[in-house]
Formats: sequence, C-alpha cells, structure tokens
Amino acid sequence: MAGFAGLDLFSLAGRVALITGGGGAIGTAMAGGLASVGAAVVIADRRLEAAEATVAALRDAGATAEAIQVDVTQEADATRAVQDAVTRFGRLDILINGAGIGSRHPAEGYPLDRWQEVLDINLTGTFLFCREAGAVMLAAGSGSIINIASIAGLVGYNGNPAYLASKGGVVQLTRALAVEWATGGVRVNAIAPGVIATPMVAKQVELEPDFYVTFRKKHPIDRFGTVEELVGPAMFLASDAASFVTGHILTADGGYVAQ
Repeated sequence: MAGFAGLDLFSLAGRVALITGGGGAIGTAMAGGLASVGAAVVIADRRLEAAEATVAALRDAGATAEAIQVDVTQEADATRAVQDAVTRFGRLDILINGAGIGSRHPAEGYPLDRWQEVLDINLTGTFLFCREAGAVMLAAGSGSIINIASIAGLVGYNGNPAYLASKGGVVQLTRALAVEWATGGVRVNAIAPGVIATPMVAKQVELEPDFYVTFRKKHPIDRFGTVEELVGPAMFLASDAASFVTGHILTADGGYVAQ
C-alpha cells in the first residue's frame, strides 16, 4: 500500500553479513534467511568443510556466499575474517555471533580447562568479533550485530555452570556495546533461544533423557524449538524493521522466561 512501510523494511539487498558458527544448524538456517532477502553472506566456522557445505547450499539457492575457516578464540582470526569480508564485498553490515559450545558437568569438580574453553568460545569469541566488526561498522556509521545468547544467560538451571556464565556474559556484553555504540549507528542485540532441536542437542538428550524431558516441560509450549524458528528473529534484528531496537535480548523460548 503506497505511503506505508511494509515488507521493504526487511530487505537486506546490497548488505553483507558475517556469521560465526555458520556451518552449524542454527547458523545455516539464519544464513538462508538473510540471503533470501538479499544479503551476501560470509560463513565463518572452525570446520571449513561445514562452512563450505553451507555455502554450497546457499549458492544452489541463488545466494552470494563465501566460506572462511576461523577459530573465534583467536584475535588474529577475528581480524582476518572481518577484513576478508570487507575486501571481498566492500562492506560489512551485519554480524551474527553464532559460534558456541556447551559442556554439561556438575559445578563441583568442573574441570578448569573445560570452563576456560566454554568462556573462550562463547564469550571472548563474541567480544573479539564484536570489536573487529564494530570498528568497521562505526567507521561506516551503520551496522547490526546479533549475538546468540540463551535462556541460560537469563535463568538458572543445574549442571552447566560454564555455559550459563558465558551466556550471561554475552547478555551483558550486548547491553554494554549497545549503549556505547548507539550514537555511532551500530545496533547490538541478542537472541536468547530456549532449547533448540539440533544434532548437538540430540546427542545430549541421549545422554540425559530424564533431564531433557523435565527441561522440555519447563517450556510452556511443551516442546523444543526448531532452527527455522530463529530465522525470523534474526531477519528482524538485522533489518531496518528493527532500526529503533538496540540493547534488546529477544527470547525465542516457547515462553520459558515468561514464568
């Protein structure tokens, strides 16, 4: 309808997105969503073969996409990934920090090396990519950063202290950067999913079936989410439809944190 804003607000035509953990199930789904509305996508993943598989699927669908191998815990890799995106496409408009791991173990006796690995990937890796991409976006005067947090950053539950601590850090990092960069044109938000049915989660369900039956029932919708159900939130936060949204933690959790 002429004179009214509409679906054009969600267009990402001419924009470039970098997605860490982009070879995983969630990253692949989000990449497909952004590409479907015009974005060129750089898929960054520790597993190059996974990144290349995602890129192949995107290209088969007519998208423009490139793969790059990165270790998000390495400062040099964050710098290189951002520079490569800018060199290849001339700009960087969107960053999705999707790389992450979980490692369930009771707090008592939690191995220090496991704790450090979770914090390094989930929190420090997110910071490094925010810092490098943020510098490019601030110079351009615009950009959208979407961090993948979790309900684990908002509520407590047992058996995963490092994951909860790391995602709580991602939530606060998101808010800190949103405030700091607000007048620079860079929006920083996070998506906090509930449990999402991915191959990684399926393996954990096999190990702890009783825990996950109980966990599922704590989601009022009485099921786990799907990767496709995170695509809409990502498209919204990446686009001009969210131009007045920054510092927001968007829960996609079947009602979990509403209780």
